[in-house]
Amino acid sequence: MLNNYIIRYHPHFIDMRYICCKGEGMQNYIVTVKNLNKMFNNFTALNDITFNVKPGDFFGLIGPNGAGKSTLLKILYHLVTPTSGSIHIQNLDLKYDYRKIKYNLGIVPQDDNLDEDLSVLENLTIYSMYFGIHRKKSAEKSNELLDFFNLNEKKYSKVSSLSGGLRRRVTIARSLINDPDLIILDEPTVGLDPEYRQNIWNKLQLLNKSGITILMSTHYMEEAEKLFKNMIILNHGRIVKNGKISDITLNKKTLEEIFLDIAKT
Repeated sequence: MLNNYIIRYHPHFIDMRYICCKGEGMQNYIVTVKNLNKMFNNFTALNDITFNVKPGDFFGLIGPNGAGKSTLLKILYHLVTPTSGSIHIQNLDLKYDYRKIKYNLGIVPQDDNLDEDLSVLENLTIYSMYFGIHRKKSAEKSNELLDFFNLNEKKYSKVSSLSGGLRRRVTIARSLINDPDLIILDEPTVGLDPEYRQNIWNKLQLLNKSGITILMSTHYMEEAEKLFKNMIILNHGRIVKNGKISDITLNKKTLEEIFLDIAKT
């Protein structure tokens, strides 16, 4: 059960936060990716990707453009099929159990896919139907999320009238309508001005403190240093660094310097 930041409302909610993938001598994980590969014709987008995400982590994914970040995230939320390898989310095999996984998964794609002709509130309540949430509970949860993201004044405004920063907040709010244990965000602050970026950082940190696991990509090093507890760095479809930022920067280089060195290779 989350604390006062967000209250669980899903009528069929089962707290699976600590029911994760484990093996003999292994820790529990909410996400386990093993030997993942993705080919597009003769192009290798992902090459033998293996990593784990612990429950409650704020896990980061960074890398130069074309490194494979978006491909990896699209595989995790079942938009792209991997060529080989395995993914388990909360002890469920993504290949066979996505219908079960989706009920505890929130997704924030890089490009907004909100309905332009609907109001902010309608975008949340209609999206909740995808999860079979009762209308009354949906209305309660939607209003709670709009309050959390300081969107009450815009709840009846059409999405088409919103600024980029407000749209991102609506997209993140919508991703929480099903009370997920895990949310996956693909560069959620790209193109936003510093004030909107800071607002989203604050909200994501509150969500993470409440117990929600966050897996997020970014190309802002300041963002990575401020938010991520653990991270991987991708380049040319391979993981070149994996661990805590403090471990990755042990050679006294800043994260930005390491990133720039990797981008040159």
